[in-house]
Amino acid sequence: MEMTNEQGRPIGATGDAVLRTLAMKARGMSGADIERLVREARQKARRAHRQLAFSDVFDLLAAARPQRSQALRWRVAIHEAGHAVARLVLGLGHITSIGIDSPAGGYTEGTTPTMDAETEAFFDGLLAVSLAGRAAEEEFLGSVTAGAGGSPESDMGKATALALAMETELGFAETWSLLYRQAENQSALLAYNPLLADQVNARLEAAYVRVRRLVRRNEDALRLLANALMQHGTLEGAALAAVLQEVRERMMAEPASGG
Repeated sequence: MEMTNEQGRPIGATGDAVLRTLAMKARGMSGADIERLVREARQKARRAHRQLAFSDVFDLLAAARPQRSQALRWRVAIHEAGHAVARLVLGLGHITSIGIDSPAGGYTEGTTPTMDAETEAFFDGLLAVSLAGRAAEEEFLGSVTAGAGGSPESDMGKATALALAMETELGFAETWSLLYRQAENQSALLAYNPLLADQVNARLEAAYVRVRRLVRRNEDALRLLANALMQHGTLEGAALAAVLQEVRERMMAEPASGG
């Protein structure tokens, strides 16, 4: 079925932008959820004896979004701003989208960071970025939520997996650095090897201390981005580029010592 805009005209050259808008609005929903909403939108259009319109789908997607308090949205904005500012300060990848209103919560998306040499310092930076959202919450809100953890795909889950790999697979351990150990069962490996667990935790703690210091030094830049997220909900494209330019102008680089 052809989709039209609010004036009833078929969507033409702007179709990609329209679909991108709908995709962002549907971010975090399951395929079944989206299929159900599109089916409802089509039924609505049929009852009105007209073609499916952009507003039919958009309105249903908007209504399906979780209703969050402003206080919770602000927490999510602070969290995602922490991730983004840490990435910018450490020069790790290119940010393409930041949002705070998806069903699953907030997100910061971008290109995968790469370096000519995947050094220990590079991976330590990735650890810091993973923990930056939680650090920003603790620094500026005085508490943290469970949102940084809860699953292997969470911030803490990914950070722990990376820190473990650095100790067992990537050759960065202080002891047994040449011994390759494949970490297929992360939980068992950490549970039955307290020394390894201590080493992994030490990496995480060091990264967390570092990134708390980073977000504290960049409070002005971080709050600017968080306020923009509160206003727009989702930042991407030209709007994101403009805000990130302002953020960069207020950023402070890490001290040369990294301290």
